[in-house]
Amino acid sequence: MSQIEIKAKKVIGDEEKNAVVYYDFGDTLEEALDKFDEKVIFTNFRASVKITAQSVMRRYLEAGKSSDEIAELMKNWKPGVALERRSDPIAAFRAKFASMSKEDKVKALAELKAALEVSDSGDSEESEE
Repeated sequence: MSQIEIKAKKVIGDEEKNAVVYYDFGDTLEEALDKFDEKVIFTNFRASVKITAQSVMRRYLEAGKSSDEIAELMKNWKPGVALERRSDPIAAFRAKFASMSKEDKVKALAELKAALEVSDSGDSEESEE
């Protein structure tokens, strides 16, 4: 059985405190069951999987998905199985834009406008040929 390193840090007052311990949780499910109660293992598994699911849901929220859309997407989610990532650039931009300062919003819009003008001038040259 192998031990894993567990690190923790905590700022107390102005000082950062650190601790490191090594703990043997077992290398397999069978070894873990020998060391711990089944209920303990399942409770900790469920807590960990809940955090993982919340992380996936936050990623969808950042992509601009609604609660109903997320609920539908999560029907196919399984712990440990990577979900297909579909990028919606408009939704990603909206999410990023919402968190920007007013100055950054103005700058971003100016950059988009300039890019559109360059794109439009390129389109007109192609249509003239």
